[in-house]
Amino acid sequence: MSGQVEKLKVLVESMTSDSLRVDQSLRSDPDPRGELPRLQAGEPRVIAVTSGKGGVGKSNFTLNTAISLGLSGTRVAILDADLGLANIDTLLGVAPRYNLLDLVRGDVGLDEVVITGPGNIRIIPGGSGIPELARLSEAELARIMTFITQLESETDILMLDTGAGLGPGVMGFLKAVRDIIVVVTPEPTSITDAYAMIKAVYSENPGAEIGLVVNMARDGAEGRQVAEKLGLVAQRFIGRKPRFAGYIPTDTLVRRAVMRQEPFIVAYPQSEAARCIRAIARSLVPPGDPAFPASRVGVPGAVRPREGLAGFLRRILGSF
Repeated sequence: MSGQVEKLKVLVESMTSDSLRVDQSLRSDPDPRGELPRLQAGEPRVIAVTSGKGGVGKSNFTLNTAISLGLSGTRVAILDADLGLANIDTLLGVAPRYNLLDLVRGDVGLDEVVITGPGNIRIIPGGSGIPELARLSEAELARIMTFITQLESETDILMLDTGAGLGPGVMGFLKAVRDIIVVVTPEPTSITDAYAMIKAVYSENPGAEIGLVVNMARDGAEGRQVAEKLGLVAQRFIGRKPRFAGYIPTDTLVRRAVMRQEPFIVAYPQSEAARCIRAIARSLVPPGDPAFPASRVGVPGAVRPREGLAGFLRRILGSF
């Protein structure tokens, strides 16, 4: 076991070495993502965005990607599922009055809970009420299923902004979702924690499809290099290799937008970071996918039967 750990340490350290050469596979294929499978028409797709550690820009990525999709015509909702430190509302400069628990208890309606953001995205503050879903009465369960049905009819994609790390409040969601994006930076601690997250997800949810987004990269070459090397480590020690979903470069305009509490794709649409976010959104599903109207895009995942939001809710209730 100690030998395996040492080998893993060497491989992880090699990802951050300035002297590391980009693999031949990356030189011959500048975009290793490949063509993604087309989606089936029907219920909304649920995709979770997570990270091995905090401070990697996960919530900022979720928000700006959702807005990019929304501006392209996709009906997107975000469930702010970070039980410890909800960030989506802060990034938008809003203070929600209600959360999901207020909704299921019947105190308020769906329209009172939902916050509308740029691109007509809808944000559902989860707050500390999410674990309470496992303790709902039959009447409350019936009420939330009614809201889920309403949300399904108005949503193409539900994005979950989970917490960071391997706590039960995070893994509960990741065990219930098939499509997962792990946000990582080139820093050694982020890479190590991302590997731990990938290993845990594949162990707890063998059917998961994981995509890697490298944030705060120097450039595209470093982004692809980090994703490829992390993927090789996963392939070697886990037997599964997450795909490269894209990168976002270090950009001073991102920090400026955060300080202004405004999404950078709105505040600085011509920035390099915004360009990369749009590229990720466009690449999530090939153009002309029958799952959405011509102006819409979708999310990654193998072609398979989809249970929609109701199926997701059933899995969540069994995870907490």
